Amino acid sequence: MKYLFLLLIPLFLFADEQRIIVSGISIHEKTNDRFGEKYNAFNYGAGYEYNFFDDYNEAYFGGNVLLLNDSFKNPQLSVGMGHYIRFDTGSIDTAIGLSGFIGWKKIYNDDDLSRDNGKYGLTGGIAPAVTFYYERVSINLMYVPSIHFKNVDITGFLFAYFSFKIYE
Repeated sequence: MKYLFLLLIPLFLFADEQRIIVSGISIHEKTNDRFGEKYNAFNYGAGYEYNFFDDYNEAYFGGNVLLLNDSFKNPQLSVGMGHYIRFDTGSIDTAIGLSGFIGWKKIYNDDDLSRDNGKYGLTGGIAPAVTFYYERVSINLMYVPSIHFKNVDITGFLFAYFSFKIYE
């Protein structure tokens, strides 16, 4: 994990746009999780985002690091990176793109009987994303679809986080 952090430091230094992240809200496709408990819809946490945005209507690279309270109320560390295109749509700019992410979180499989079970491990995925920018503030929305892979079931969800530009 420390090597990943060392690889990301140069990106922070040369980013065209840097933001502080406050996470967020998640809306799940199902109301209750596999254990019959309600999903955590308020995934509070904080992080850092950087973008190499130069001009509208051109692809640019962005990334973030986020520590949050996941849908099962467990701590999760997530690193996301993606490519986006931002459009000048008047007072609110809009960016669309595809974001890949890896994370260290508690993972439950079909043998786990409660939220107390599960083990921490690596997880990841790719999700379509849209971001709305207004002056220094933005809201990012990502949709992760439902999947069942091997013996791990993931309920689809829409995740939103907010950011505030600190450097440009």
